[in-house]
Amino acid sequence: MNKRYKQKEIKLFIQNKVSLAGLVETRVKSNNVRSVMQGIAPGWKALHNYEDSPNGRIWLIWDDNWYEAKKINSSAQMLHCQVNERSKGYQFILTVVYGLNTVEQRKSLWREMENLAKGITHPWLIVGDFNAIMSPKDRLAGMPVVNNEIKDLCEWVRVLGVTELQWSGNYYTWTNKQCGENRISSRIDRAFGNDEWMDKWGHVKVEYGNPSVSDHSSMVIMLQQTLQHGKGSFKFFNVWTEHESFLKVVETIWSKDYGYNKMKQVWSKLKALQPVLKQLNRKEFKYIGKQIEMARMEVTSIQNQLNVQVTDELIKKEKEMLIKLEKWSLIEESALRQKSRINWIKLGDANTKYFSSVIKERNQKKQIRSIMSLQGEMLYDQQGIQEEFVMFYKGLMGTSAGKPQLSMYK
Repeated sequence: MNKRYKQKEIKLFIQNKVSLAGLVETRVKSNNVRSVMQGIAPGWKALHNYEDSPNGRIWLIWDDNWYEAKKINSSAQMLHCQVNERSKGYQFILTVVYGLNTVEQRKSLWREMENLAKGITHPWLIVGDFNAIMSPKDRLAGMPVVNNEIKDLCEWVRVLGVTELQWSGNYYTWTNKQCGENRISSRIDRAFGNDEWMDKWGHVKVEYGNPSVSDHSSMVIMLQQTLQHGKGSFKFFNVWTEHESFLKVVETIWSKDYGYNKMKQVWSKLKALQPVLKQLNRKEFKYIGKQIEMARMEVTSIQNQLNVQVTDELIKKEKEMLIKLEKWSLIEESALRQKSRINWIKLGDANTKYFSSVIKERNQKKQIRSIMSLQGEMLYDQQGIQEEFVMFYKGLMGTSAGKPQLSMYK
C-alpha cells in the first residue's frame, strides 16, 4: 500500500462498497500510517498490530459514522476486536487473520484462536488470509498438497465448531501472478462464523472479487437483516410416533367419515391430522432443549444429595431422571437428524451441534438474496426482488419468443 496508485484503487473500492474493512499484508511502516490513511480513507479510524509485528501486517479501518471498534487482543497473525454498529445497535466480534507462511509458524495462531474462543458468547466473524488450505483441490499447480498442510486448519475448524460462510465468485483467492507452468493459484482466504454468528447472519455470504492491484481476491460481506420467509409447509417428524397419545390421535381422526370417494377420504383425513399433530408438537416437543436442561439440573441436584446421604428413594429418583435425560436427548437428536436430512450418522453420537449447522447451511442455500433486474441493476431488497419476479413473469404472458432473461444469485 506504499505506492500511490495502489492507494487510489483501494480508496475507490472502499468508497463504493464498504464502511468497515480489514487490510492484510499492508507493508506500511508505522510512521507512514497517517499519510496512507489520508490517501485511502480520509477521516476514518484505524486499529493495527504494530506492537506485535514491526510492519503492521494487519489493519482494521472503519467509518466512525457507522461503526465503533475496540481492540481486544492482537498478535503477529491476528487482530481481535469488538465492533458496534451505531445505527441499529448490533455488535459482534471480528478477528482479521493473516497467517504466517509455514506450518510451524501458524501453530501459534491456532492456539491463540482456541484460547480466544473460550470466552466468546457474541456473534464472531473470523476472516482473512490463513495462508493454509483445507483440501488438495485448494491449490492449482505448484507442489503436490500433503496432509501436513491441511490437517491444522481442518482440526482448528472442528475444535472451534465454526462454519465457513457461503460464498460466490472466484474459487482461487490468491495467485503468484506468474505465466504458464509457473503460475500457482490457491484458496487461502476464507471467512468463518461461530454458532451465534450463523444464527444471526447465516444468510450472509462472502463475495470474492477480482484482485485489482493485489495478488489476493477482495472479500466483501454485506450484513443484511435475516430474511423473512412465508408460511412453511407441514412437516411430519418421526419422533411424534413415539409419543403415547400418537396412535389414539390418529385413530380418532381416521375413524371419522369424510364421504364416499376413497382418495378424497385419505386426503381429508391427512389434512385433518395436521392441526392436531401441530398441537401435539407444540405441547410436547417444542421445548426439547428446556426439557433436557431441566433433566440435567434434576440429576445434578439428586447426585449432590447422594453425596451427603445415600437412600433408596434418591437412587430410584436418579435412575428415573437419567432415563428421562436419555429419552429427551434421543428425541432431540432424532428431530435434528431428520431436519438436516443426514441419514448416515447413527443416533447416539451426540451430533446436535453438527445437525444444527447442517440445517442452517440448507436454509441458507434455499434463499434468494439478490437478482439482476431486467434493467441490469442488482436488487438486494426483498420487496424489490418480489416485484421484479412479478414483472418478469408478467412479461412472459402471451409471448412465444424473445423472452427476457432474469439472473438469480443464491
